[in-house]
Amino acid sequence: MAQSIFEAVQLVGPILALLLQARLMSRFFDSRNRDYPVAILFTLVLFFLTLVAYAIYNHRALLAKYLNITITRNTLQVYAALELFMYILLLILMLQLIRKTLIALEQKERVIYLLAALSVLVAVSAYTWFQTDASTARTFLRTRQVVSFWMVLLNLYWWTLLLRKRTLDRRILLLSAGIGLLMTGQVISDGVNAIDARSAWLGLLAALIMYATHFACLITWYNAFNPANSSVPSKIRPSALDQSLT
Repeated sequence: MAQSIFEAVQLVGPILALLLQARLMSRFFDSRNRDYPVAILFTLVLFFLTLVAYAIYNHRALLAKYLNITITRNTLQVYAALELFMYILLLILMLQLIRKTLIALEQKERVIYLLAALSVLVAVSAYTWFQTDASTARTFLRTRQVVSFWMVLLNLYWWTLLLRKRTLDRRILLLSAGIGLLMTGQVISDGVNAIDARSAWLGLLAALIMYATHFACLITWYNAFNPANSSVPSKIRPSALDQSLT
């Protein structure tokens, strides 16, 4: 029974995720929502990888039959590398937003260079530790898991900064909440899977946690990129000008 529910979740979950991701991307058509290009790039990569994962998991036969695409070890390695790249993009976005928070608090920005150096050290150390010729895809996966955990800790530090501000930037606050939901859900999901990868019930629980927090992140980001939360002023249209000046 658990396996059947798990398969249903793996079938429906990505479709719902793609719809929510497309909805989020629609926000970026508004010029006031383009002040975070890294967030836009992350969302585009996320959409692409979700689409690819859905096709690989649910439609391998169709890919082979109609597109002559066979899922090989190299395919999985490329996917795992792109997934790690996506999380590094999110890490860069976090560092960018933490820097803005430090500036708002009128604190020295030097700490951001220390955090960036630590982030590089964590990623490189994890990749070196888990590196194996037997499975490059597994190396990327393990590295991504370590980076995800580091991002959870980084997000906690970020929140200690945000809570010190008397007036909170709504967009930054919502972006932080979304990242926190996504990373915490991913870390918990990875932990549940690590207990027993063969257990259907644990696999189902991990999938539900991952999708629930993923959806919550997308909804939070959709609200974050409401044009009303933008710090970029909208362009003044001619019709909005004072007629007495013309």
